[in-house]
Amino acid sequence: MRHAASAIGALCFALGTPAFATDCPTGDYRAAAGPDTAAGLQIGKDGHFRYFMSEGAVDEHAEGRWTCKDGTVLLTTEPTPKPAEFKLAEVTQTSEAPLEISVTDADGHGLAGVDFNLTFDKGEPVTGYTQEYGWTLSDLQGRAPVKLQVAEPFFGTISPVFSLPAGRHLKIHVVLIPNDMGVAAFKDTPVTSADGKLRLHWRGGELPFVRRKD
Repeated sequence: MRHAASAIGALCFALGTPAFATDCPTGDYRAAAGPDTAAGLQIGKDGHFRYFMSEGAVDEHAEGRWTCKDGTVLLTTEPTPKPAEFKLAEVTQTSEAPLEISVTDADGHGLAGVDFNLTFDKGEPVTGYTQEYGWTLSDLQGRAPVKLQVAEPFFGTISPVFSLPAGRHLKIHVVLIPNDMGVAAFKDTPVTSADGKLRLHWRGGELPFVRRKD
């Protein structure tokens, strides 16, 4: 019985002690990025990782495998997530406004905060962002819309450039297909270690983590 207790104690000690695989840290970590960011990173000794992050309107997660190169952890999401995409659903004529843009999800719910770039046959393009009820342009100033591109800023989903049919008083409906939106598409994404912290290099920035204390 005493030997069993000793073995269990040794196992618990091993699980709670920082471990290294080829000079890379493993264990459970939490974000050290202020009160508005909640995040966790688990780097397992078996070569697998789990990650989540919640910040404002953004929630994302991922899991997969990790490798170690010169002390840097490299994360790769498995399976590879399918990115979200925008599709031009339809363009119809409207008498309510010279031009109307609406972006919805697949169920028809309006999406706010979608950036757009609208170009015309002449003059400067118009940029802006949608509300849940869409966006309207009250005066075309004698121009005709020819192309539209939309983007959601949180996960970086950008549409192709949609060509518009000739005409005015157009009602343009774009649909966002989420697919695996919210799954972070890591591909050898680096996690470096310095000054007692891990730093996830992602989306052009750094997210610091510290070891989680029981």
